[in-house]
Amino acid sequence: MIFELKNISTAERQQYLQAAIAPRPIALASTVNKNGVVNLAPFSFFNLFSADPPILIFSPARRVRDNTRKHTLINIEQIPEVVINLVDESILPQVNQCSFDYPENVDEMQMVGFTPVTSLKVKPPCVLESKVNLECKVKEIKPMGTNGGAGNLIICEILVMHISEAILDINSKIDNKKFKPVARMGGDWYCKTDRYNLFELAKPS
Repeated sequence: MIFELKNISTAERQQYLQAAIAPRPIALASTVNKNGVVNLAPFSFFNLFSADPPILIFSPARRVRDNTRKHTLINIEQIPEVVINLVDESILPQVNQCSFDYPENVDEMQMVGFTPVTSLKVKPPCVLESKVNLECKVKEIKPMGTNGGAGNLIICEILVMHISEAILDINSKIDNKKFKPVARMGGDWYCKTDRYNLFELAKPS
């Protein structure tokens, strides 16, 4: 099958792209609004793009169904700071609950039962239950459009990285066999990493 993307609906386009471009890491973004209310939301349009400076980008897209904007984006426009909490298998049920569209005055950290930890450099809290937390300042917001489904690239500089000792090896490096991140596939599908499906492939020399 061959599609010219301009000839299919946004919903169809989203379904095909999200199923094909996978697996995608999941960022659980902590933000606060101008009244200090904490919002948590998961995003799989997310990745690392630079080590010097340390830059990550994630994208809260406008909702396809009604072209509304997500609280994460609105909060970052008010307070340009965010904590990216990485998602592993142990916290996925609560992370999934964070994708529910709660009213903006609801503290989602409290609603889903996560434990807030005061960040060192930014106002949004870290999620204690996440094994890795990245405190970030927002450098730029780049809107991709104004239609439903349009992304908003949130370009962030990582200021502080918190890593649970539970996932470190004897050399204080992240042990891929201990850290079990989950990733997003298409539809309601996810995938997980553990020692049974990891493999090594040396870089060519």
